[in-house]
Amino acid sequence: EAFERALDAKRRTPAPADDATDGTPEDRAPGEVLCPYCLEGIQLDLNKLYVTDDQMQYRALDLSRIGNPVRREDVMRGAVQQCTADPDFPEHHIPVPYLTHGRPLTVAMIGQSSTGKSHLLTQMIAEITDGGLERYGVGWQSVNPEQHARFVRERVQPLRSGKVLDHTSGVGLDGFARFVESLLLTDARGRVRPVAFFDLGGEDLVRTDGALRFLLGIDALVFVVDPALALPLPQLDEVRERWGTEVDRDGDAAFGTVLDRLPRKGPYLETPAAMVLGKSDLLRFQPPVDRWLGEGPPAAIGPDQFREESADVYALLRQHAGQAWLRPFDAFRRCTLHIASATGGQESQGRYPAGTGPRRVLEPLVSLLAMHGIIEAPGGAASFGVGRETR
Repeated sequence: EAFERALDAKRRTPAPADDATDGTPEDRAPGEVLCPYCLEGIQLDLNKLYVTDDQMQYRALDLSRIGNPVRREDVMRGAVQQCTADPDFPEHHIPVPYLTHGRPLTVAMIGQSSTGKSHLLTQMIAEITDGGLERYGVGWQSVNPEQHARFVRERVQPLRSGKVLDHTSGVGLDGFARFVESLLLTDARGRVRPVAFFDLGGEDLVRTDGALRFLLGIDALVFVVDPALALPLPQLDEVRERWGTEVDRDGDAAFGTVLDRLPRKGPYLETPAAMVLGKSDLLRFQPPVDRWLGEGPPAAIGPDQFREESADVYALLRQHAGQAWLRPFDAFRRCTLHIASATGGQESQGRYPAGTGPRRVLEPLVSLLAMHGIIEAPGGAASFGVGRETR
């Protein structure tokens, strides 16, 4: 089978040395992280901290006036730092916890705007905050309580009540990398790491130093496939007619734009990746989608977790969409394939009449977190997503 042959080739190809893997900026100063808004380097500076007052206006924070260490830590958790790394970028502030827990893990959603990746990402974050990662020993906290409450109020609650979200949320680099939300994840060993979620408009990628620097620093990628663009199945014709789209045998332009700019040190890219056949409710009666949409989350992560689902999605795309749509799987050593639906149904006049019922939206992130060792998997993070020898 083509899928097993591809996995076997990935297993047999030696991985590059640790210092030669993709996405590790070598010129980053100790303690410096990438600002999620302007994509410039930023370090904690206690002289640039702010808190919000009762009128939701920023006022400078003077830590010298807070002697109690417990009180000081609590205030710092709600404080932000003004980032002045790029004087031409609009004023923006970074939550202090984002700067004090090591290098953030950056997760980028990639696909054309029609793929529904904004809805998928919103539901993914909502499932985390509902405790969806606890079964794997991973807890969460908001990086900034005030900003997280705004995200829930402006994105999660409207979507769950049936509203179609717009595509303008987030602040980013020339419409390319839009920062959506960040959380603090705590693994089973008590290690805390910030995780930042970005929505990439790959088809509009600008050739700037900031865009390239961001691509070099991405830690995990989620490629979202729009079935209406990829699969020439007759049950999708009505959807294509309504949306004014056609099947594209050349694959998602956003995939190619990003893949063409990621440097590789060997035959494969080493950044953990996942592919998601989104809007899978449109194919709820199509095998193998019908099976996986009703599948519950795994109680624990096994060494070959997602292998069967990956094989099914690979076969579906290979048979009906063509190899161009599988380019991310071919490009990355570790790449799992998933079926998901952010809403569980189709929109009508800007709403989901029955509300939204997400299906399997967290599984792609579970796979990526296992590849990074935040979720512990048998066999270790390095082999997760490649599978074990079956013969």
